[in-house]
Amino acid sequence: MNRVLIMILLVSLTPFILWAAPFDNFMDRVMQSSQTDRELNSLVQEYLYKAQSLEDHRTLQNVWGRIDKAACIAHYKRLNKENPNNPDYAYLAIRLLDEEESVAGAQELVTRYPKFYWGYRVNAVNATARLNSEDAQAYLQSPAFTRDMQVLEQGLKEFPQDDYLLLAQAYRYRAEASPEQALGYIAALNDPTVIQSNFSMILEVCTQNRSLEVYQRVLNIMNEAAVASGSISQKESDHYNLMYMLEFIVAAEGLDAVGSYIAQNPELAQDGETLSYLATMYLEHDAPQQAMHYLEQALAIGAVNYPEMNKSPLYLKLAQEPQWQIFLSRAKTAWEQDADARTKQLLAGRISKPAPNWELPDISGTSHKLAELRDYIVILDFWAVWCGPCKMVMPNLSDWVTNAMPRGVKVFSVNVMESDVDKAKAYFQENNYAMTYLEGNSDVASAYGVRGIPHIVIIDKQGNIAWEQVGFSYDLEEKLSIWAQHLGQ
Repeated sequence: MNRVLIMILLVSLTPFILWAAPFDNFMDRVMQSSQTDRELNSLVQEYLYKAQSLEDHRTLQNVWGRIDKAACIAHYKRLNKENPNNPDYAYLAIRLLDEEESVAGAQELVTRYPKFYWGYRVNAVNATARLNSEDAQAYLQSPAFTRDMQVLEQGLKEFPQDDYLLLAQAYRYRAEASPEQALGYIAALNDPTVIQSNFSMILEVCTQNRSLEVYQRVLNIMNEAAVASGSISQKESDHYNLMYMLEFIVAAEGLDAVGSYIAQNPELAQDGETLSYLATMYLEHDAPQQAMHYLEQALAIGAVNYPEMNKSPLYLKLAQEPQWQIFLSRAKTAWEQDADARTKQLLAGRISKPAPNWELPDISGTSHKLAELRDYIVILDFWAVWCGPCKMVMPNLSDWVTNAMPRGVKVFSVNVMESDVDKAKAYFQENNYAMTYLEGNSDVASAYGVRGIPHIVIIDKQGNIAWEQVGFSYDLEEKLSIWAQHLGQ
């Protein structure tokens, strides 16, 4: 949110801040670090008394709260106690608390400082979360809802254009089955981050009201911000705009409107992502003939492949169609004919960088070391039990280990980013996977640059990373075979 932030007068409270270096490069250094907990904590301590503005402190809390939430909360509670008449410290002291304590603190903050924005913000964020949860209807009937809405309405009088307060009202009227009133608040949104993170709700309300005007407005705000930041090009923005509009048309007007929209935007019929989406959409609406029409076009331009068509549960509905086996056979032939080119392309993507060493325990507690695996090809699959794509990878990976893995290969499933390690171990054992389970940690994940999972790493016999893949693909088994056979030569 682009808001003028209140500066904290730390100079009068902690004189040594006069000598502090600027806080501006804190996040730059966070991004450049290996991001181990130890390194990040050291960086937090270095910048602890360099933070001067409220936004500095919020940024510091965002990092510190991830690695040592208790210490962060204790620090800001102490500062609040030392500065009892400063609303900034009062806000920072409640920001990371659990919901009940945070809401209670926000209520007190609003009462004491009715012109102070951040008390309303805490209240709005917590109310939005509850209105978007499974217990939304129970919340609507509770005294807490009445209290929270009173604070929200007071906040909107003070800050009538604030996106977080407007968003909370949109969720309120959506939960109360008043889409017209919800639409009015959505129409006033201007923060692209708020819009993007709540886009599903926005689409739902706009389609309920059949409001193309509001939908197009918020869509433009989101796309224009992405172009301005360099996240996407103008060409990509134009494409995404057409895709989002297609989604709106299907939701608001139904499948019958799709044909005319595609006719008006013929470039979509040449786009693999669009064609795959259309095939999926028609399958979801039990229209297999139309699904196959778009799927055939997607296959022709390489947007889908035989392994995906053969293995994906999405296409099970097509198995009963008379033409499906013929179509699948044609896809298989095309896939096999392309094998040499595919192999060449895969091998051309080889990298060569030293694989960071690690020592990690398996399920029984036995330690495994990368340094002791020289002369083996080592495959690491970084995963977590909460990760849907990871759980799609693991059965295929296990099948490959059992049925296709050549000699001289070791495969490890390295559990990282996990909230419940015991649950992960139980899941792994229940499925009897053929890989070796390893209990990972943030250090090994950071060392291997794991930002998203599943993240698969292929290490050659000399201990160098040769290939990496992030995400799930139905042709993973073929890729592993090609890579392992090449490295084993």
